[in-house]
Amino acid sequence: MNIRKLQINTFNDALKMIEKTQCDEYVYTKLAKKIIQSSFIIENIDNRAANILKQDALSCGCDVAVSKDISLFKKGLSTVILCANKYQAEKLAEKIKEQPFGLREISKKIFEISKEEKERRIVCANKKIILKDTPLVMGIVNLSEDSFFGNGISDEKQAVEAALDMQNQGADIIDIGAESTRPGSKPVNVKDEILKIKKFLKIAHKKIKVPISVDTYKPEAAEAALSEGADIINDIYALRYECTINDKDRKKMKKSMAKVVAKHKAAVALMHMIKTPLTMQKNIKYNNVISDIIDFLQIQTEYAVEAGINKNSIIIDPGIGFGKTVDNNLEIIKRLFEFKSLNYPLLVGLSNKSFLAKIIKDEKPEERVSANITANVLAALNGADILRVHNVKEIKRALQTVNAVRKI
Repeated sequence: MNIRKLQINTFNDALKMIEKTQCDEYVYTKLAKKIIQSSFIIENIDNRAANILKQDALSCGCDVAVSKDISLFKKGLSTVILCANKYQAEKLAEKIKEQPFGLREISKKIFEISKEEKERRIVCANKKIILKDTPLVMGIVNLSEDSFFGNGISDEKQAVEAALDMQNQGADIIDIGAESTRPGSKPVNVKDEILKIKKFLKIAHKKIKVPISVDTYKPEAAEAALSEGADIINDIYALRYECTINDKDRKKMKKSMAKVVAKHKAAVALMHMIKTPLTMQKNIKYNNVISDIIDFLQIQTEYAVEAGINKNSIIIDPGIGFGKTVDNNLEIIKRLFEFKSLNYPLLVGLSNKSFLAKIIKDEKPEERVSANITANVLAALNGADILRVHNVKEIKRALQTVNAVRKI
């Protein structure tokens, strides 16, 4: 006889394990749900709701941690940790769906987080990008010489060739940018940015077959890029650039970024960043880095949908390196799975960033390869759907290994 502990992360893995017992097929799904263990954190819950939740959770076989204030019937808000398997969580969600004090919303969210998607996709106008169990790879092509990685290409023809090499190495998406957003970088004139983007795209459409993303936060540049056939706008300001500039410059804008994306039915990546690229690494402060970023992304995704952007066209990005300390970045990678609760594809861009240099204590970009691959693999294992990288070939091979293990 042999006994050991199981670690099962996906419903498909749970089904495979149950099938090995050769039990009755009728109970496959039910038992599979029972061996996937989940924990939920519910922040800022009304104490009255927490009291009801605790009682119902215990009756469903869940474990729950609540504030001591709950048993004393004190008013206010608190944090609850709910420990349940998939079966128990769904049973609890059903039980509280008609309860007051915000429990209906909690029920809905538990169902959303727990559901198994048959096919996940990103809609870009008439195109669809199918998401897989293993993250897609987004290859970075810098059209600006002011690149922290030192691989900027000012000649558009050479840039297209670099993108073509990435496509041949297995890149699923190509991401181009004509303005550096590294810490301390200064803005580029929008006319110069548009000129570079348009030149690249005019040549690229003859050779590049994968979707093209354009890294810009300026509505005018996004309009030019999408009119030239780009598929995705990668926006470090998450549709709020116009809120950060003065009234005079704002009045010059014909359309907001949200309206431009909605008009073209394009996809958009919304990234979290505090302040601006010039100031984002100064005086970094968070109440709770994960909660603060999730709250921000929740607000911006809701704004995007209200502005007319298709919910299936939205991608979220926690913004590693953008207004984050080394410890902030590491915590985001470790807790990436929590961002999945927003139910949007998760983009992670950590390729060769300076926090990796600080970890390995070597500032030379060429010495970050192993740290870069390791960090990207960890991001993949922790829930990333898209990895934005410079080293497409190396990351693609690392992910092939991850995928081989996952398929067993």
